[in-house]
Amino acid sequence: MKTNTKSTNRKNPFILTGALIITGLIGSLFFGCKTKSDIKPPSGDKIPLEYTVRDSYDEMVDAADNIYFEPVRISPVGTKKKPLYHNFFYYNHTPTECLQFEPTGRYLLGMRFFMEGREVQASDKAEIGMFDLHNNNKWIKIGETTTWNWQQGCRQQWVPGSYEEIIWNDRSEDGKSLITKVYNIKTKKTRTLPFPVYVTSPDGKTGLGVNYERVQHRGCKYAGIDDPLNDLWAPDNIGLWKIDMNTGELKMIVSIREIAQVMFPAGFPSDTLKRDLYFFRAGFNPSATRIFIFAKDFQDMWGNWRIRTEGYTVNPDGSDIRYFYREPSHHYWLNDDEVIDNGYHEGPDGMASLGFYRFKDDGSGRAKEKVFGAPNGHITIDRTGDWILNDAGDGDGHIYLYLYHLPTNKFIPLAKLETRLGGYIYRTGLGAMRTDLHPRFSHDGKMISFDSTHEGDFGRQIYIMDISSIINNPPEL
Repeated sequence: MKTNTKSTNRKNPFILTGALIITGLIGSLFFGCKTKSDIKPPSGDKIPLEYTVRDSYDEMVDAADNIYFEPVRISPVGTKKKPLYHNFFYYNHTPTECLQFEPTGRYLLGMRFFMEGREVQASDKAEIGMFDLHNNNKWIKIGETTTWNWQQGCRQQWVPGSYEEIIWNDRSEDGKSLITKVYNIKTKKTRTLPFPVYVTSPDGKTGLGVNYERVQHRGCKYAGIDDPLNDLWAPDNIGLWKIDMNTGELKMIVSIREIAQVMFPAGFPSDTLKRDLYFFRAGFNPSATRIFIFAKDFQDMWGNWRIRTEGYTVNPDGSDIRYFYREPSHHYWLNDDEVIDNGYHEGPDGMASLGFYRFKDDGSGRAKEKVFGAPNGHITIDRTGDWILNDAGDGDGHIYLYLYHLPTNKFIPLAKLETRLGGYIYRTGLGAMRTDLHPRFSHDGKMISFDSTHEGDFGRQIYIMDISSIINNPPEL
């Protein structure tokens, strides 16, 4: 078991500086003064910082001597009378999906809002914008929205491809329907798509959308838009939609009724009182040849919720609906055929336990491998496929931010942060109003961004962290 820290022989900077000065003086005595030094500085990256390597998640959280990295807040907090709050929200930030960073790493998307500590109402207006990380983190406002929630925000994201457009969800001028705003950073003009976009395809040409007015998942619902088909358990005119990102043309990929026929092949349930079937999360595989979709069968019996969640994949044209696995949660495509997902799943050995498992899109519904044990977190993977970035709460008012190195199966702690609301640490009970870190990689994988409430009474803010010293010097095999 390795519990040592990985060191790069950091030296006292004062001793090192003194040594360089003495060396320089001696050199000038022997070789005479020169206006330009003949000694070239060392090439390559800066000397990495120390970091901790652990063999398991439990070992990492139990250790008292972890080396943590310092988060840097980029968002202003306002004043006590007029506080400013900022988040980006959500996870599953793939190399082409739900992107906060653009390729140069200069502009970082975010949302600014002016309240916390209660449910979001339809009248709560938020600003849409980006931080210029090369100009003192200047806030650049590009729009507004009244369509957001505590867990998924407004689905603000860069459109991959040219990275000239930014999208977010909003509501129509009459307030009766949900739409997508599309802002062009070159023309500074905004256009509208007639349906809310959840994610885009890797080339940015196609959007996926679900009927948000039907979503019941806590913290992911948009206030103020009622479901007109609430009395119908499995309608055939709502479902998963394909959206042309240029024209706004809509085409249904698969309906709720079609997925119900797959979920209940022996016949639909007779008890559909206060019960709705709906689509939730959706996303393309890396080559956009398959779409992963959550189907939730939700029943509210006088405050007692009964929820069945199943994962399915489908071709972009709606064909070949295939069962993936039961109770999908935070997941990430590893390749075109496999995802990694967290949950209490049964492994190939028949034993069930909590952790991250590898599933193959083969219709079997069974995990192929338990990758590592850890509580549920918001997983994302860098472009090399070597690094998992994740967060996880300890149930005692703290959230751990960490890396998992797939080639060596090692855990590297990055931060242990307090979960606060109104300046107080909350151990449990925040529910949908909690602030998950939802960590995101930059395009080069050497910078991360995350949301947090750990800094006193500043509330929800956006932070960045330089992890290049780890990425440039990974654990040894």
